[in-house]
Amino acid sequence: MVDLNRNEIEDILKLVNFCMNHIKTGNIDPKDLLIEMAKMFRSYDAEFFPSNENMSGIDLSSTLTIKEGEADLNKYVDHYWQYDPLYSAQFSTEPINRVFKTDDIIPYSQLQRLDYYRDYLQHINWFGELVIRLCTENGFWGTMSISRSPKQPYFDQADIQKAELLLPYLISTFEATMFFSKINGERKVFERWLESRPEGVVLLDSKLNAIFSNNRAKQICLPLLGQKPVPVSQELSNEIILPETMREDCLQLINSHDTTSCFSHNRIISTQDGERYYVKYTLINQPCEDLILPYFIININGLTKNADKEEIGVVLIKDYGLSEREEKIAQYVGLGLTNKEIGEKLGISQFTVQSHLRNIFEKTGIKRRSQLANIIK
Repeated sequence: MVDLNRNEIEDILKLVNFCMNHIKTGNIDPKDLLIEMAKMFRSYDAEFFPSNENMSGIDLSSTLTIKEGEADLNKYVDHYWQYDPLYSAQFSTEPINRVFKTDDIIPYSQLQRLDYYRDYLQHINWFGELVIRLCTENGFWGTMSISRSPKQPYFDQADIQKAELLLPYLISTFEATMFFSKINGERKVFERWLESRPEGVVLLDSKLNAIFSNNRAKQICLPLLGQKPVPVSQELSNEIILPETMREDCLQLINSHDTTSCFSHNRIISTQDGERYYVKYTLINQPCEDLILPYFIININGLTKNADKEEIGVVLIKDYGLSEREEKIAQYVGLGLTNKEIGEKLGISQFTVQSHLRNIFEKTGIKRRSQLANIIK
């Protein structure tokens, strides 16, 4: 991972703020976003290739650009796309490899030998591209291509990292815009989308005040506070009261990390009746005077009343990317077993167990064995 400097972080936050403002209104001109992206990445030009109506691919005929003339754009749409070495990776709808640069696909020295470069790219003063594919498992909104001229520096890993940090906000911007446009720009659609999420969602500001919470979160928090759930037919209060445990977790996360980046913390919380909930806290960014952003996102998922190891293991693998062996060791740690006892059960040495634990700590950001056991418990 590349260490971004202060100016780069400020650039990211400004663009995130730009996206958040448009998420609230549900209305964005992609060309305005292209202009902001070109400024941030100090690029020569930028293009947006929107998805088609059923979101199964791109609509080349609706391509937008900042500088490239319509005639040159038509040349690409009508002819040169088939010779573009980045085409397959750039316009795939699969949510993998969503951010890449030209030399991740083809070396620049090889690109310069292609007729495609001499006949087209050189004519429009393009050389290197940074490609950002706006897709998830739930949809494909299009592809952004940020380009530099031959006289500018190549895109590097810092550019990749900045684009990856921006990706969720860019996707949310287009996703929200799509929802708004479908119901004539109604301003409440983004909140309705969050309301439709199967898990509880709470957004907090820097003072840990709730700026949004869906009904699922409100229902879950009631038993966590020792109160009875509200019947489905009964309207819930607009305000949500967070259990003190959640507030303490948020404060702990703030105090334990450099808050200029995103960090997460997880725990499983039980009610007096034995209901269990998996809670994930995501710390977004350090407060900035000119920015109005959620400071925390809290996701709350229900586990079955007698959640077994398999169910909790799925949670661990999903959020932390643990291997099957690492997940098994984490479960044994939760049961209070020593490294020697774990090694005997798995047929490996206690030193190998310790090596796996180091990997688990690195992936999860956990520093102590007791914290890992707390997640499992």
